[in-house]
Amino acid sequence: MSKVVDFCRRNLAWVLLLIICVVFTFTSHNFLTVKNLLNILNQNAYIIICTYGIALIMMSGGLDMAVGYQMSICGVLAALMLTNTRLPIPVVVIITILVSMAFGALGTLLEQLLQLPRIFVSIGLSTVYQGVAYVITNSKTISNLPDGFKAIGQGTIFHPSLTYATIAMIIFGIIMSFIMDRTYFGRYVFALGGNEAAARLAGINVKRMKYAIGCVAGLFCGIGSVILTARVGAAAAGTAAGTEITVLTGVLVGGVSVRGGDGKIANCIAGVLIMGLLANGMQLAGLNTYYQYIAKGSIMLAVMWFDAFQIKRRAVASNKRKEDRAA
Repeated sequence: MSKVVDFCRRNLAWVLLLIICVVFTFTSHNFLTVKNLLNILNQNAYIIICTYGIALIMMSGGLDMAVGYQMSICGVLAALMLTNTRLPIPVVVIITILVSMAFGALGTLLEQLLQLPRIFVSIGLSTVYQGVAYVITNSKTISNLPDGFKAIGQGTIFHPSLTYATIAMIIFGIIMSFIMDRTYFGRYVFALGGNEAAARLAGINVKRMKYAIGCVAGLFCGIGSVILTARVGAAAAGTAAGTEITVLTGVLVGGVSVRGGDGKIANCIAGVLIMGLLANGMQLAGLNTYYQYIAKGSIMLAVMWFDAFQIKRRAVASNKRKEDRAA
């Protein structure tokens, strides 16, 4: 019995995902179908890809709230290049991803220069990105993107409802899981989140690691931005606004602490899928978008409270052990 409880605790996000699937199966006969499940994966592929990067930042002890407008401005830049230049589509994609990586590095640079927590820097940058995106688009939507570009987000393979984006999401998920579980880079990320001072004393180049994490986060945000823009077939200043809330909630539901130091990429995937399943299941049940906002916000508050409770409980247990040793 203890093994079952331990397994459920370590894979809580997947257990919750299964429970939600069972509940919505009874509320709508269209929920548990291959087409609908693939549709959920396709809709959330760009969010999950973006989550890989933000999960790294959170595992290392940071918190980034700029991802929504960072993706929006990158999508706008891609759309402008596609409609106003003759650059090949692969070049546009590469430039967009590089710009997003530069944004990730910029966040780390400002964090170092201003000596501020990442969350405060990201909130400021998010507002800057928002303003710049609205200025360069003149508050208009950029459409008429090439079919070749739209195929990145809309093209299918193996099954009429299985997109390239979903395949990319799975491949990147496997790669990131391997990196975090089996490489020194992953161990260094957790070391930063566990205790930055101890990581520095252990010989880890903390500054370089933070830049690397920021660039990797920017890489995945850039890929997510390209997929979202291609899927929608247009770009606007607010296209990805609000994505940061879904990503943050998904990562927290996936078991990553706001203080960092632990977490699993697979559980983060489950966390984002929970949000996607809720939105889809509530829509099939006839509930409008406003109820979905209430559900997402409530879940976010619940997981943050639970995380704070766990941190406090571990601190109390640690203090008790110290007192017992002293006695």
